[in-house]
Amino acid sequence: MSKRRKTIDTRYVAVSSFERLEMCTMIGFSTLLHGNVIDIIIEDTSIASKSILEPGVINEELLINLSIDQGPEGDAGKYFLEDGIKLDVITEIRIEFLNILNIDHLWVMPNLIKLHLSNNIIEKIENLDALVHLKELNLSFNHIKIMENLNHLIELEILLLFNNHISKIEGIDNLHKLHIFSIGNNQIKDWEHVMYLRQFKYLYSFNINNNPCLDKDGYQEYLIAFVPQLIYYQYKMITKEERQSAIIKEQCVISNIEEEEAKKKKQLEEQEAFENLQNLLSKSYVEYLNDDNFFWHMFLDDKEGKDLSAVNSDTENAFEEYRKKISSICYEFSEIGLKEQVKRDNEIKLFNDVVNNGKSKVQNESKDIVDEILEEKIKIFSQINLLFNILDDEMDEMDDNVEVVYNWYIHFNDMISKTWTKLMSKEVVIHDQLVEINEVFKVNMTNMIEQFLETAREYFSQLRNAEADYNDNINTIILYYISGFEASHDLHLRVIDAREDRMLSRLKTWHNEYCEELYNNENNRHRQKILEITHLLQDIRKQFHSLILLHLPYFEINNFPSLTISEK
Repeated sequence: MSKRRKTIDTRYVAVSSFERLEMCTMIGFSTLLHGNVIDIIIEDTSIASKSILEPGVINEELLINLSIDQGPEGDAGKYFLEDGIKLDVITEIRIEFLNILNIDHLWVMPNLIKLHLSNNIIEKIENLDALVHLKELNLSFNHIKIMENLNHLIELEILLLFNNHISKIEGIDNLHKLHIFSIGNNQIKDWEHVMYLRQFKYLYSFNINNNPCLDKDGYQEYLIAFVPQLIYYQYKMITKEERQSAIIKEQCVISNIEEEEAKKKKQLEEQEAFENLQNLLSKSYVEYLNDDNFFWHMFLDDKEGKDLSAVNSDTENAFEEYRKKISSICYEFSEIGLKEQVKRDNEIKLFNDVVNNGKSKVQNESKDIVDEILEEKIKIFSQINLLFNILDDEMDEMDDNVEVVYNWYIHFNDMISKTWTKLMSKEVVIHDQLVEINEVFKVNMTNMIEQFLETAREYFSQLRNAEADYNDNINTIILYYISGFEASHDLHLRVIDAREDRMLSRLKTWHNEYCEELYNNENNRHRQKILEITHLLQDIRKQFHSLILLHLPYFEINNFPSLTISEK
C-alpha cells in the first residue's frame, strides 16, 4: 500500500471539529496533530471488492442492530436495552459501509437529527420525507447523480455530498438554515451555482474541491465576492485580504445585484404583509372589506351596470360617489371586525389561562399524592424483603410472622384505595369545574358573536341602502335604460345578501365547532385521566401481591374491590 504525506497550514485548524473529521474522511483515516500542523497520511485503499457484494437493504432489523451497536455504553447502555429499542425516539444513526443501494424504511425514525449514509452505493436521494427534524445529512461516497427530494428538510444545517456524480447544485431552495455544504469530488462544470448559493444567508463553509468548475482561473475570487457570508472555503478560512481583493474586482456587478435583490426583498415583504393582513381579515370574517374589492366584486358579472356607469359624465359621477360610499361602509365595518376579533382572542386567551392554571394545580397536587404512595411502597417492599431474608435462616418462625405480613397486606391495599379516592376526587372536581368553565365561555362567546352579528346586519343594511340610492340616481338620469338597470340592481343586492349570509354562517359554524371541540377534548381528557389513575394504582397493587406470593406462595390473596368509577 502506497502512502504519501500532505501538510496543511494552520488556517485549516480554525474550522469546526466536524469539518476536520469530514476532511480526514475524504482524504484518509490516519491523522496526527503536531502543534499547529495536521499531518494527514493518505492511504490508497481499494473498494473494488465492495462493488461485487450484494446490495444491502435498510429494514427494521438493520436499524435495530445498528441502534444497539451505536447506543450508549455502561449503565446507560444497559438501561437503553432494558427499555427496549424505540426507533421513533432515536436521534442519530450511522448506516455506513453496508453497500446500501436504496434509502428506505427511515420513516420509522422520524426524530432523527443526524443521519450518516456515506460509503454506500446509493444512486438516488429519496424517502427522507418523514425526517423533518434532520439537521445533519452525510451522503458522501455514493453514486448520486441528482440533488433531489431535499427541499422539505428545512431544519438541515449540514449537507455532505462529497464524492458522488452530481453535475448541478439544485433542489435545496428551502434549506435556509444550511451552515455547512460539501460537494467536492463531483462533476460540476459551470459557475451558475455561485449566485444560487447567495440565498443561503447562514452558509459559512463550502467545499467544492476537485470539480471541473475549478479548472477555469478566478473561481475562488468569484465565489468569495458573490457569496459574502462564507467564512471557510475548501476548509480554509478566507482571509481579509482575499475577501477585499475579490469584492474590489467585482464591485460594479455586486452593486447591481444588491440593488436588484433589495427590490425583490421589498416586493416580498410587501406581499407577505398583504397576505398577513388578508389572513387576519379572514380570521375576523371581514376579508376583502378593507378596500373597494367588494364594490368591484358586485360588478364582476354585471356588464349592463358597467356600461350604464360610463354613459355620460353624470352617470360617471354617480358611479364614483357610489363606489366611495360602498368602500367607506366596508372599510368602517372591517375595522370593527378586526376589533371584535381582538376581543374574541382575548376571551379565548383568558379561558385557556384559567383552564391551564386549574389543570396545573391539580396535576401538581396529584403528583404529590402519587410520590407519597411510591415512597411508601419502597419502604414497605424493603421491609418485607428484609424480613424474609432474615426468616430464610429461621424457618421455624415463618408462621409466626405471617400475621405481620398480613397486616402489611391490609395496610397497603387500604393505602391504595385511599390514594385512588384522593386522586379520583380531585379529577372529578376539576372535570366539573372545567365543564362549568366551558359553559361560561360558550355563553360569553355567544353574547360577543351575537353583538357583532347585529352590528354586521346594520352595516349590510347600509350597503343595501347605498345600492338603492344609486339605483334611484341612475333611474333619474337615464330613464330609457330602466329595464336593464333593474337587473343590475337585483344582481348587486344578491351579492350583498350572499356576503352577509356567508359571514353569518362562517362565524356561527366556527363558534359551534369550537365549543363542541372544547367539550369533546375535556371529556376525552377526563376519561384518559381516570384510566391513568386506575392503571397506575392497580399496577402498584399487583406488584405488592407478587412480592407477597414470591415469599409466601400459599398466602391467600383476597379480592379487594376493583378501582373503578361510574361515568357520568
